[in-house]
Amino acid sequence: MTRTFNTGVVVFLSVEELDFVGVWEVLASTQHFSPQKFFQCKTVSWTLDPIKCAHGLTIKADELCKNLSQYDVVVVPGGPGINQAMKNQQLLREVRQAYESGKLVCSVCTGAFILAEAGILRGKRATSYHTEVEKLSKFGAIPIKERVVVEDNVITGAGVAASLDVGLKIVETILGKESAHKAAERIEYHTETV
Repeated sequence: MTRTFNTGVVVFLSVEELDFVGVWEVLASTQHFSPQKFFQCKTVSWTLDPIKCAHGLTIKADELCKNLSQYDVVVVPGGPGINQAMKNQQLLREVRQAYESGKLVCSVCTGAFILAEAGILRGKRATSYHTEVEKLSKFGAIPIKERVVVEDNVITGAGVAASLDVGLKIVETILGKESAHKAAERIEYHTETV
């Protein structure tokens, strides 16, 4: 029996490319070694217009952000566009509802501030970009300077390249440590995360 773990990857104007592409690469690699249980990723946004990322890459979301709770996993990247994204009440509501429905909600880099603004990091250990992580305390989170932090159904990752580590932690959490090792091997990533 095939089990697909649907993953909604939130994208927005000035999102950091590697924040979401790294996670995507790791999760998508599971289709190559685990044809019975794997991740299927889709980009989601509040617009289907072209989105210019932080370093010029232009993408288009697969789906509108209408119900993040429909996904097994939600990934929220960071980047210069987070300040505007943090004002999007629909996004905050969707992130909060996904968390409250028990979905695995993850962030990379400053995407943690979207989770914090949504209220789901209050009282939880969390990490973010190394120069910003301490600011999470303003939202009631407990800042931790680690590559990846897992707290209940929330995974937060440090800066940009930690997106690979977040992806591996998602694979480990859902498919197990052996699958995470296979994903790391597939993308030729040598890490202490798994």
